[in-house]
Amino acid sequence: MTASPLFRAHLMRASRRQQVTNKQRVMPMNQRRTPIPQPHQHTIMDCTVRDGAYSVNFQFDMKTIETLLAEISAAGLEWIEVGHGLGIRGNTIAESHITDLEWCGIASRHLPESCNWGMFAVADYTSPDDLEPLADAGMKYTRIGSDMTSYENVYDHVARAKELGLTVFVNLMKSHVHDTEKAVEIAARIEDSCEPDGLYFVDSVGQFLPERTAQLFGEASRRLKTPLGFHGHNNLGLANANSLAAMNNGASIVDCTLAGLGRDAGNAVLEHMAAVLELQEGKRTYNTDALAHTSEHCVSRLETLKADRELQVLGAIYGLHSKNFPAITAAAEKHSLSPMQLMEAVKPTAYQKDLSTADIEAIAKSFRETE
Repeated sequence: MTASPLFRAHLMRASRRQQVTNKQRVMPMNQRRTPIPQPHQHTIMDCTVRDGAYSVNFQFDMKTIETLLAEISAAGLEWIEVGHGLGIRGNTIAESHITDLEWCGIASRHLPESCNWGMFAVADYTSPDDLEPLADAGMKYTRIGSDMTSYENVYDHVARAKELGLTVFVNLMKSHVHDTEKAVEIAARIEDSCEPDGLYFVDSVGQFLPERTAQLFGEASRRLKTPLGFHGHNNLGLANANSLAAMNNGASIVDCTLAGLGRDAGNAVLEHMAAVLELQEGKRTYNTDALAHTSEHCVSRLETLKADRELQVLGAIYGLHSKNFPAITAAAEKHSLSPMQLMEAVKPTAYQKDLSTADIEAIAKSFRETE
């Protein structure tokens, strides 16, 4: 009897895990995974030079990078993410003048030894073995990203990262596609299967409302033992509010960038969140005025790509990621549709799988033909 596609996929994953085990190396004595902050410590991870790179088409100049890393770490940020905006091997998709290994050298030179710095990896276009040279070059943590609909892709990467002595997070991208119950159920499966050090819910389309975020993290923190994180996008201007809701309902760590710099609508604003925490807790954790100064005199002067606010808002309403915006715009114009009409038609498919340009074109053509 022929094995089912699902069973064949299971065998392939098992084979890859065995290959990883066969390649296992001895972890250096001085390289041990850094503990994740506990809930209610209200820790911020800075992603300015990584996620913020989208806004400059992945072309930060070296002086800006060095200034940002120096000022952000001096302000008290202990978790800093570096690298290509798309993560490890991002240069294979969108060219940048800095390689992954060069990023390791930059971080090692310009961040203090006490700082935990790491890089992002999307499971769909990286290999677990991509992590080894970066770990050898001093990387302390990695975050493995995968869409909610294909979360099992992270298992081999997590196993390899742990073998290499890296602190490892799983980032569940497009967390909006499932309700709270299903999202927590998937997180629990990941926790049971590969035991990451931290687990992020990611509002990839900026759709979450603070009430939903509070419910998600309240339920997840009750049912999971893994420390939780949140990465929000600012399509509706709620990234900061959602980050605060996550923190106040069990999140151990949230992502921010100076001036909210990031892909399309951007992220939670680091200097604002530092000030909010200072007011809420009545004490200073980060050097808020220094962060605000760097944001004003460095980040705000960058020449950034223009973003379409109409598409940002519609993307949040219809659950469409900004990477789909060019295809949406082109197909809508070609078939004489408004972006809103096309996004509404595309939404059901977008909640089931990662859309390609061909998918969007086919839906637009079909929509026009059935009008």
